[in-house]
Amino acid sequence: MTEPVTTSDSRPIYTATSGGRSGQAFVGRDRLNVPLRPPQSRSEGADPEELFAAGYASCFLSALQSVARRDGVTVGTPQARARRPARRDDHYHLSVLLQIHLPGTDDGTAERLVHAAHATCPYSRAIAGNVPVGLELHRDPLL
Repeated sequence: MTEPVTTSDSRPIYTATSGGRSGQAFVGRDRLNVPLRPPQSRSEGADPEELFAAGYASCFLSALQSVARRDGVTVGTPQARARRPARRDDHYHLSVLLQIHLPGTDDGTAERLVHAAHATCPYSRAIAGNVPVGLELHRDPLL
């Protein structure tokens, strides 16, 4: 059973429960039910690393938009995608490649915003020094 992350006044912020890689994950206030599956499985659902990547991309995009607002930069409709590069050996390694598209933003400004967002994103800060993260700017839309 997982314990909720709490604030100093002990109110839950986020909760999730899981039945393991071949179970079900129940996420959030609306109790979204996500079937879990092992990586490389063809069964319906998502593996935990995919859920991590989705959360990371979403969180990073929010940090990017916050930094852009703070700096007075208009970024149009930015996109972020997190990928887990494949690495095969005797051990499992988690790494992330964040791909970012900032329409209407020059390269220098885009690079500055991406690095500032990476410095403030809660996911980036949580895994700093433990998980390699690549940052990749794209001129063309990601989706």
